[in-house]
Amino acid sequence: MLRLLLSLMFLFLLFPYSADCLPSIVGSWQFKNDQMEILTEFFQDGTFRQVNVTPKGKETYTGRFQLSGQTLLILPQGAAQPQQIMCRFADADTIFATYPSGETLQWKRLKGDKKQEKESSFPEAQTGSIPKGAADSGLSSSAVTRPTLMMQRTWEPNEKAFTFLVPKEWNFKGGMFNVNPLTQNGPGNSMAPKCDLVVHKDDRGTVMIRFAPAWNYADLTYSPTGFSLFRPGQYYQGMLVKVLPTPKQFLTEMFQSSRPQATQVTVIAEDPMREVVEAVYRANQQVNQQLQQTGLKPNRYEGLAMLMEYTEGGQRFREVLRTVITDARAGAFMWTNEHTVQFRAPMNEFEAWKPALDVIHNSIELNPKWIEAVTRAMDQRAKMALDTQRYINKVASEIVENRRRTHAEIRYENYLFITGQDEYINPFTKKVELDTSAYHHRWMNNHGDILYTDENVYNPNEHEKRPNYEWKRTAARPR
Repeated sequence: MLRLLLSLMFLFLLFPYSADCLPSIVGSWQFKNDQMEILTEFFQDGTFRQVNVTPKGKETYTGRFQLSGQTLLILPQGAAQPQQIMCRFADADTIFATYPSGETLQWKRLKGDKKQEKESSFPEAQTGSIPKGAADSGLSSSAVTRPTLMMQRTWEPNEKAFTFLVPKEWNFKGGMFNVNPLTQNGPGNSMAPKCDLVVHKDDRGTVMIRFAPAWNYADLTYSPTGFSLFRPGQYYQGMLVKVLPTPKQFLTEMFQSSRPQATQVTVIAEDPMREVVEAVYRANQQVNQQLQQTGLKPNRYEGLAMLMEYTEGGQRFREVLRTVITDARAGAFMWTNEHTVQFRAPMNEFEAWKPALDVIHNSIELNPKWIEAVTRAMDQRAKMALDTQRYINKVASEIVENRRRTHAEIRYENYLFITGQDEYINPFTKKVELDTSAYHHRWMNNHGDILYTDENVYNPNEHEKRPNYEWKRTAARPR
């Protein structure tokens, strides 16, 4: 049943129970109905063999696998794309395998497969198509140990444009900045403030997340005279002249610029982020309507998220990069990268640090006073760009609310389960908040800091003894 592309960034599932309590997936599993029979064997050394039998015949797949929490990552041998299946153990012998399409298959363990658990029927020579470094860099079904996180709410340092959560003892640099049109030969990148913020665990950025700035570039392909006068590398109205790239070309260039020492680079998976792109379309409907009313083509939007693996400084890393490219060449002779984010962690620690990076990414709260001051000095287009950013920050919650209105509660609970989230009651404001369900326990204090831990006996009131700080456990919303 190898047919679903690995979905990035938004659907990395994290198992809500202790990793050392997980049943083993090693062994033989079967799904059977009137149309097909699927027999999959998972071996102790991280290899698998799958046989699909349908009226059209029999297909066999081999390769490697990784089970991290509930995310089963399949790396098939040959030219097939990596795949992802979401696995929930009903018991030690039953798995409910859910695909992004919503289809769920029930796998049953075949008895008497102990011999297969002990040894693999696939020689190492058969794994040559697996990316170099993947087999020895965490792609095994080992348990994920997540560190206890003390998240403190912090101001963006330059303009206090927003607050965000940062793990205690982590550092950050950068923030909001403005471009001087006199140094850029024009105002093309001076209409709105920009943000380049990096949050990192150490100076090397071994674990880090970066909110990259949105830049306006000039592409005069549709200009009757400008294309011949301004060549790539020059500046037009304060914008670097550069031919519109595909999102993959843009992210690849960004990766090469930020990771010049990277070797053994492999693109593991790609996701066009259709839901985010659709949100950008909706947020810019008014702009596109105005363009069409004046006889111009509407702006086009294309997004992509890429999951990459590479070696840097003798260490294997996994990194996600994402962006949305706005094509405004028809109306303004320019294009823009928006909502550009990159984050990484060592390959064998990626699943452990993914919840922390998700929390940082989703914790941004804009400062209304800053927005008011900025919008007073911006024209309508810059205001729409800021509104789009705010809209994107609310996309996840709006999707949830829409599903709650249009589907039964069981469908909403399934959405929370698939996205690795839950609803929690803020013990101070009594508001319901959506957050990661990766950890057993979630605490908040009266200053907005959040602590995540899997330790049952950990009490931050005993460790964080600061005046006027009170920690309370945040319970999940009663069902």
